[in-house]
Amino acid sequence: MAEILVITDGAYGHRIEGVVNSFGKKNTFLKMHKIDKPSNMIVDEIEFPKEVLENINKADIMLLYTQHPDNTYYLCETAKQLNENIAIIVATWGGEGEKNELKSFDAVCPDEMCMLDEDEAGDLMNKYPKLREFLDEFGSPKVKLTIKNNSVESVEVLRTSICGSTIFMADLMKNMEFSEIEGFNKQCAMLIQRYPCVAGKIKLFRGDCKKQEAMNVHKNAIINGLNKL
Repeated sequence: MAEILVITDGAYGHRIEGVVNSFGKKNTFLKMHKIDKPSNMIVDEIEFPKEVLENINKADIMLLYTQHPDNTYYLCETAKQLNENIAIIVATWGGEGEKNELKSFDAVCPDEMCMLDEDEAGDLMNKYPKLREFLDEFGSPKVKLTIKNNSVESVEVLRTSICGSTIFMADLMKNMEFSEIEGFNKQCAMLIQRYPCVAGKIKLFRGDCKKQEAMNVHKNAIINGLNKL
Protein backbone atom coordinates (compact mmCIF):
# COMPACT_ATOMS: atom_id res chain seq x y z
CA MET A 1 0.00 0.00 0.00
CA ALA A 2 1.23 3.47 -0.89
CA GLU A 3 0.61 6.02 1.86
CA ILE A 4 -0.34 9.45 0.52
CA LEU A 5 0.51 12.66 2.37
CA VAL A 6 -1.13 15.90 1.18
CA ILE A 7 0.24 19.32 2.09
CA THR A 8 -1.49 22.56 1.16
CA ASP A 9 -1.19 26.24 2.02
CA GLY A 10 -4.53 27.30 0.57
CA ALA A 11 -7.86 26.14 -0.82
CA TYR A 12 -6.62 23.20 -2.92
CA GLY A 13 -6.23 19.54 -2.03
CA HIS A 14 -9.08 19.13 0.44
CA ARG A 15 -10.95 16.53 -1.64
CA ILE A 16 -8.10 14.05 -1.76
CA GLU A 17 -8.89 12.24 1.49
CA GLY A 18 -12.42 11.35 0.43
CA VAL A 19 -11.38 10.18 -3.04
CA VAL A 20 -8.50 8.02 -1.77
CA ASN A 21 -10.57 6.50 1.03
CA SER A 22 -13.49 5.65 -1.28
CA PHE A 23 -11.57 4.46 -4.36
CA GLY A 24 -8.12 3.40 -3.24
CA LYS A 25 -7.24 -0.26 -2.97
CA LYS A 26 -3.48 0.04 -3.51
CA ASN A 27 -3.27 3.46 -1.89
CA THR A 28 -4.22 4.76 1.53
CA PHE A 29 -4.57 8.29 2.88
CA LEU A 30 -2.01 9.16 5.55
CA LYS A 31 -2.73 12.78 6.46
CA MET A 32 -3.43 16.25 5.14
CA HIS A 33 -1.57 19.22 6.58
CA LYS A 34 -2.44 22.84 5.96
CA ILE A 35 0.60 25.00 6.53
CA ASP A 36 0.96 28.78 6.63
CA LYS A 37 1.49 30.66 3.40
CA PRO A 38 4.29 33.24 3.84
CA SER A 39 3.18 36.82 3.38
CA ASN A 40 6.46 37.77 1.70
CA MET A 41 7.10 36.76 -1.90
CA ILE A 42 10.63 35.55 -1.11
CA VAL A 43 11.50 33.67 2.09
CA ASP A 44 15.04 32.72 3.11
CA GLU A 45 14.09 29.81 5.36
CA ILE A 46 10.91 28.03 6.44
CA GLU A 47 10.44 25.88 9.52
CA PHE A 48 7.72 23.23 9.23
CA PRO A 49 5.74 21.81 12.17
CA LYS A 50 7.09 18.66 13.79
CA GLU A 51 4.03 16.60 12.78
CA VAL A 52 4.57 17.54 9.11
CA LEU A 53 8.17 16.31 9.29
CA GLU A 54 7.14 13.08 11.01
CA ASN A 55 4.58 12.31 8.32
CA ILE A 56 6.98 13.16 5.50
CA ASN A 57 9.23 10.48 6.98
CA LYS A 58 6.33 7.96 6.94
CA ALA A 59 4.83 8.75 3.53
CA ASP A 60 5.37 7.01 0.20
CA ILE A 61 3.78 9.81 -1.85
CA MET A 62 3.92 13.52 -1.01
CA LEU A 63 1.29 15.45 -2.94
CA LEU A 64 1.82 19.21 -2.80
CA TYR A 65 -0.90 21.81 -3.29
CA THR A 66 1.31 24.61 -1.99
CA GLN A 67 0.94 27.85 -3.94
CA HIS A 68 3.83 29.74 -2.40
CA PRO A 69 6.94 28.68 -4.35
CA ASP A 70 9.20 28.71 -1.29
CA ASN A 71 6.84 26.40 0.60
CA THR A 72 7.02 24.02 -2.35
CA TYR A 73 10.80 24.24 -2.73
CA TYR A 74 11.62 23.75 0.95
CA LEU A 75 9.11 20.91 1.31
CA CYS A 76 10.75 19.09 -1.59
CA GLU A 77 14.21 19.71 -0.18
CA THR A 78 13.17 18.61 3.30
CA ALA A 79 11.44 15.49 2.00
CA LYS A 80 14.55 14.33 0.20
CA GLN A 81 16.63 14.85 3.34
CA LEU A 82 14.22 12.89 5.54
CA ASN A 83 12.94 10.16 3.22
CA GLU A 84 14.94 9.18 0.16
CA ASN A 85 12.20 6.80 -1.01
CA ILE A 86 9.38 9.34 -1.08
CA ALA A 87 7.83 10.20 -4.45
CA ILE A 88 6.88 13.86 -4.86
CA ILE A 89 4.00 15.13 -6.99
CA VAL A 90 3.60 18.90 -7.27
CA ALA A 91 0.04 19.77 -8.27
CA THR A 92 0.47 23.56 -8.22
CA TRP A 93 3.57 25.10 -9.78
CA GLY A 94 4.00 28.53 -11.27
CA GLY A 95 6.12 28.27 -14.41
CA GLU A 96 8.74 26.34 -16.34
CA GLY A 97 11.55 27.82 -14.24
CA GLU A 98 10.02 26.53 -11.01
CA LYS A 99 9.21 23.18 -12.64
CA ASN A 100 12.83 22.70 -13.76
CA GLU A 101 14.06 23.60 -10.28
CA LEU A 102 11.73 21.07 -8.64
CA LYS A 103 12.86 18.33 -10.98
CA SER A 104 16.20 18.35 -9.13
CA PHE A 105 14.22 16.69 -6.29
CA ASP A 106 12.67 14.16 -8.72
CA ALA A 107 9.35 15.96 -8.42
CA VAL A 108 6.65 15.14 -10.97
CA CYS A 109 4.90 18.34 -12.07
CA PRO A 110 1.87 17.64 -14.31
CA ASP A 111 0.04 20.52 -15.99
CA GLU A 112 -3.10 19.22 -14.26
CA MET A 113 -3.55 16.25 -11.95
CA CYS A 114 -6.03 14.72 -14.40
CA MET A 115 -3.21 14.73 -16.98
CA LEU A 116 -0.76 12.78 -14.81
CA ASP A 117 0.11 9.44 -16.40
CA GLU A 118 2.95 6.97 -16.93
CA ASP A 119 4.52 9.10 -19.67
CA GLU A 120 4.67 12.08 -17.32
CA ALA A 121 6.23 10.02 -14.53
CA GLY A 122 8.68 8.27 -16.86
CA ASP A 123 11.67 6.52 -15.30
CA LEU A 124 10.73 7.81 -11.84
CA MET A 125 8.30 4.88 -11.56
CA ASN A 126 11.29 2.54 -11.49
CA LYS A 127 13.13 4.67 -8.95
CA TYR A 128 10.03 5.09 -6.77
CA PRO A 129 7.86 1.94 -7.09
CA LYS A 130 5.09 3.43 -4.93
CA LEU A 131 4.56 6.02 -7.65
CA ARG A 132 3.47 3.21 -9.94
CA GLU A 133 0.95 2.07 -7.31
CA PHE A 134 -0.40 5.63 -7.15
CA LEU A 135 -0.78 5.75 -10.93
CA ASP A 136 -2.60 2.42 -10.96
CA GLU A 137 -5.56 4.21 -9.37
CA PHE A 138 -5.11 7.98 -9.68
CA GLY A 139 -4.15 10.27 -12.54
CA SER A 140 -5.30 10.61 -16.13
CA PRO A 141 -8.76 8.98 -16.24
CA LYS A 142 -9.46 5.49 -17.54
CA VAL A 143 -12.97 4.10 -17.81
CA LYS A 144 -14.69 1.06 -19.31
CA LEU A 145 -18.14 1.58 -20.80
CA THR A 146 -20.65 -1.03 -21.87
CA ILE A 147 -23.29 0.15 -24.34
CA LYS A 148 -26.34 -2.02 -24.86
CA ASN A 149 -29.53 -1.20 -26.79
CA ASN A 150 -28.23 2.34 -27.40
CA SER A 151 -27.90 3.03 -23.69
CA VAL A 152 -25.04 3.09 -21.20
CA GLU A 153 -25.43 -0.19 -19.34
CA SER A 154 -22.41 0.23 -17.08
CA VAL A 155 -19.41 2.48 -16.43
CA GLU A 156 -16.38 1.10 -14.60
CA VAL A 157 -13.79 3.62 -13.41
CA LEU A 158 -10.37 2.03 -13.79
CA ARG A 159 -8.43 5.15 -12.83
CA THR A 160 -9.84 8.41 -11.55
CA SER A 161 -8.53 11.92 -11.43
CA ILE A 162 -7.46 12.49 -7.84
CA CYS A 163 -10.10 15.23 -7.45
CA GLY A 164 -12.88 12.69 -8.05
CA SER A 165 -14.27 14.22 -11.25
CA THR A 166 -14.02 10.92 -13.15
CA ILE A 167 -16.20 9.15 -10.57
CA PHE A 168 -18.67 12.05 -10.71
CA MET A 169 -18.87 11.77 -14.50
CA ALA A 170 -19.25 7.98 -14.44
CA ASP A 171 -22.13 8.08 -11.96
CA LEU A 172 -24.08 10.50 -14.16
CA MET A 173 -23.40 8.58 -17.37
CA LYS A 174 -25.33 5.49 -16.36
CA ASN A 175 -28.44 4.95 -18.52
CA MET A 176 -27.54 7.82 -20.83
CA GLU A 177 -28.74 7.42 -24.38
CA PHE A 178 -26.05 6.54 -26.91
CA SER A 179 -26.36 7.71 -30.51
CA GLU A 180 -23.45 8.87 -32.64
CA ILE A 181 -20.05 8.83 -30.94
CA GLU A 182 -19.01 12.48 -31.20
CA GLY A 183 -22.19 13.91 -29.72
CA PHE A 184 -22.28 11.29 -26.98
CA ASN A 185 -18.62 11.83 -26.15
CA LYS A 186 -19.04 15.60 -25.89
CA GLN A 187 -22.18 15.25 -23.76
CA CYS A 188 -20.43 12.93 -21.31
CA ALA A 189 -17.30 15.03 -21.07
CA MET A 190 -19.37 18.15 -20.44
CA LEU A 191 -20.41 16.56 -17.16
CA ILE A 192 -16.93 17.54 -15.94
CA GLN A 193 -18.00 21.16 -16.25
CA ARG A 194 -20.80 20.45 -13.76
CA TYR A 195 -18.28 19.12 -11.26
CA PRO A 196 -16.83 21.93 -9.11
CA CYS A 197 -13.51 21.68 -10.95
CA VAL A 198 -10.85 24.02 -9.55
CA ALA A 199 -8.70 24.04 -12.69
CA GLY A 200 -7.93 27.52 -13.99
CA LYS A 201 -10.23 29.11 -16.56
CA ILE A 202 -7.67 31.35 -18.22
CA LYS A 203 -4.52 30.33 -20.07
CA LEU A 204 -3.54 33.26 -22.26
CA PHE A 205 -1.81 32.53 -25.58
CA ARG A 206 -1.52 28.80 -24.74
CA GLY A 207 -4.56 27.23 -26.36
CA ASP A 208 -7.27 25.60 -24.25
CA CYS A 209 -7.85 26.72 -20.68
CA LYS A 210 -7.22 24.12 -18.00
CA LYS A 211 -10.92 23.40 -17.51
CA GLN A 212 -11.15 22.64 -21.22
CA GLU A 213 -8.10 20.37 -20.96
CA ALA A 214 -9.75 18.49 -18.08
CA MET A 215 -12.78 17.94 -20.28
CA ASN A 216 -10.61 16.80 -23.20
CA VAL A 217 -8.76 14.13 -21.20
CA HIS A 218 -12.11 12.74 -20.08
CA LYS A 219 -13.36 12.74 -23.68
CA ASN A 220 -10.32 10.65 -24.63
CA ALA A 221 -11.00 8.29 -21.72
CA ILE A 222 -14.55 7.74 -22.98
CA ILE A 223 -13.38 6.99 -26.53
CA ASN A 224 -10.77 4.53 -25.26
CA GLY A 225 -13.23 2.91 -22.87
CA LEU A 226 -16.16 2.26 -25.20
CA ASN A 227 -17.27 -1.35 -25.44
CA LYS A 228 -20.34 -1.70 -27.63
CA LEU A 229 -22.33 -4.93 -27.48
